[in-house]
Amino acid sequence: MKKLMAILALSLLASTSALAASAKFTANVGTVAVVSPMLASNDADGWSTVLSGSIHTATPKDLLIGVSLETSLLTDTVVKSSGGVKDVSTAEAAIEVKVLVDGKEAAPGVVIFDKRKQQLSAALGGYYTNCTDSNLDGITDVLTECELAAEEIGLLLDTTAAHHFNFIQANLGQGTHSVVVKSKISNNTVFANGSASASALLGKGSLSVEEVQAVNAQDGIVIQ
Repeated sequence: MKKLMAILALSLLASTSALAASAKFTANVGTVAVVSPMLASNDADGWSTVLSGSIHTATPKDLLIGVSLETSLLTDTVVKSSGGVKDVSTAEAAIEVKVLVDGKEAAPGVVIFDKRKQQLSAALGGYYTNCTDSNLDGITDVLTECELAAEEIGLLLDTTAAHHFNFIQANLGQGTHSVVVKSKISNNTVFANGSASASALLGKGSLSVEEVQAVNAQDGIVIQ
């Protein structure tokens, strides 16, 4: 079976130049630099273009689109508790990816490349500090002449990984088609006495687009 392959690897926030281009192959490379915790979004709904390319189909075909990205998540939570009162801190970060072909979303739609929810809780007794014999009776009463300081527990997680997912766009007509990979980075934190932070970023990425013949099956799509 005749297949047409286009491969693309480029930076997310830096312009790049094509190293090679032909009817069957296109390649771009660049150094990736993505701000955290949010991408510099170029869409009103928070999505940003991170990879893009084009492919020409001589006859009506389907496209198998592979997206590979380095991802990194950083979550940090701290709780402070005294007197047995429970304190909770939560940090969440996520990276979502979708592919648009000629402006239309390719199957299966939005894919979560990375997601983490980190929650830390503690109910600690605390410890006494700054004790002073304020009434000068020669006895220091820890209940009335000392301060109860909160004990502190912190948890930091930092994970970097490489992920790949295949998208499918069926029933494309003859002509040149635009393929755009978009990503959205989100974060959320909730805390009371302690603190919490969450961020995510993307590293190097690559995009591959292959012309295939897909067959609809009862339980999915079969690539021939």
